[in-house]
Amino acid sequence: MLEGLATWFLNNYLGKYLENLDTDQLSISLLQGAVELENVPLRKDALRFIEPSIEVRTGVVGHIKLTIPVSRMRSEPWTLLLEKVSIVLGPQKFNQYDEEADDLVRLETKLAALDGIEGDWRAAQDGEGSSSSGYYPVTSSWLSYGTSFIGTIVENLQLDIRDVHVRYEDDVTNPQQISAMGFTLESLAAQTCDEFWSPKFVHRDPTLGQLDSFKIVSMTNMAAYLDCPAERYSDLSPSELATVLSVSNTTSTSHTPRQYILSPVSATATIKRHCLGKPLNSKKQPRVVADLQLD
Repeated sequence: MLEGLATWFLNNYLGKYLENLDTDQLSISLLQGAVELENVPLRKDALRFIEPSIEVRTGVVGHIKLTIPVSRMRSEPWTLLLEKVSIVLGPQKFNQYDEEADDLVRLETKLAALDGIEGDWRAAQDGEGSSSSGYYPVTSSWLSYGTSFIGTIVENLQLDIRDVHVRYEDDVTNPQQISAMGFTLESLAAQTCDEFWSPKFVHRDPTLGQLDSFKIVSMTNMAAYLDCPAERYSDLSPSELATVLSVSNTTSTSHTPRQYILSPVSATATIKRHCLGKPLNSKKQPRVVADLQLD
């Protein structure tokens, strides 16, 4: 069951963004309580859900580590660590436009919204104890273990992202001169907490009216820049890209200082999210309430 659950988690949450995500050796890694992947490239269409006209020119995640508390899964959170995330984006060229792929992205966005509604329905079925009449895809037998349990794992997931650099290179607007903009991030961490903002493993039951989730998010040294002219990084190999775009490397290969439009800033946010899968019809009930403190 654990191997199937970990495979589903990695494929469902990372597989749509990463190329060649190898989950065949999970049974060996899970004996240690952790799954680690190195230098995983990004898919070209990884960020099409944000804007279909943007494509990933090149990108790599240097280190991925999923830590699973094998003997305490109902009381301790899973932890997902992503390190050395380097991405170079660019505008999709007109001659490369794929109408079918664009339609597929829009369809997947709609299906994701339906999944949220279905997830609430499944949790309600589990809460009523109607396991015999519950709906589970025949291709995922391990779901019979309890979709509310799976939802609890996902909701309590601790996310830790370090050394991020996302860069957008425009070589279409002016082919004679490349312009670039991007942002760097030293670290981003998110963890679940209770309604008193105390980090803890939370069991939330929607059937009892527990529809709000609470998160604490910490961001360290985010900065943004705009370079014109700029050098082309999209042709670099993954290893070269990771070196050049590392957060610790604040200059280009020609040692030209970056033109920062936002100096490094840190922040902490508390986020309360109303998790009802259906649209909210009341103006008095916001979907998200956030309190942001800048350092």
